[in-house]
Amino acid sequence: MNPIPDNISKHDNVFDVLKERGFIEQTTHDDEIRELLGKESVRFYIGFDATADSLHVGHFIQIIIMMYMQKYGHTPIVLIGGGTTMVGDPSGRTDMRQLMTPEVIEENGRRFEGLFRRFMEFDEGFSYTASGRTLEKGSISKEPAPGKAIRINNATWLAPLNYIEFIRDIGRHFSVNNMLRAECFKQRMEKGLSFLEFNYMLMQAYDFMVLARDVDCKMQFGGNDQWSNIISGADLARRELGKQVYGMTFALLTTSEGIKMGKTQK
Repeated sequence: MNPIPDNISKHDNVFDVLKERGFIEQTTHDDEIRELLGKESVRFYIGFDATADSLHVGHFIQIIIMMYMQKYGHTPIVLIGGGTTMVGDPSGRTDMRQLMTPEVIEENGRRFEGLFRRFMEFDEGFSYTASGRTLEKGSISKEPAPGKAIRINNATWLAPLNYIEFIRDIGRHFSVNNMLRAECFKQRMEKGLSFLEFNYMLMQAYDFMVLARDVDCKMQFGGNDQWSNIISGADLARRELGKQVYGMTFALLTTSEGIKMGKTQK
């Protein structure tokens, strides 16, 4: 159930198709990503925080990219941000997100899942179980079926974590000086950046590391505002796992005033 037609492009490498259609803005490694997407089936992920009961048209760009990737034989990992939504991503925002209850976040995540099923085929038998320890591998119920997407909620591994253990194991890899230079934090410094939000980059980077370690995820995609978080995750996977992973970002859909569309931005 993938509505993208077979004759969409003369190219047989999805990297060339996405480039041809003007989606790609930045990559960590242009040539390596193109080569990898051309020679094997790659597991990749895009994260969606459950900050509202519906996605908006800006997210549809990310869904279209997942559909293209699935069409060309790759495995989308839809990551519902049940854990990261508890903190709130400061990227692309001028104010702090409103904190939400776990019950509302869980319900929003369920609604998202129903929407994704309208555009992609999922392996309904796949599930993930976290160990509860930051550096201890979790387990999967089965390998994803070829050509099927999988869903995972990052609350599965973020919610049980011990904060002191997390800061010792993961926080030691992050330089505060480098974090403050990241675009997602720089634009908030004048109005104030809470310590709660400051944790977000570590959490998203940890998501990438967990998926790389436990599900063999090799790429993370996202909007341009996610660039700092994506490269932080790739760096964490290299430092902690000795594993090379890749990132790619896409143009954001903005309002007529050039402001990023957001689920909580009216």
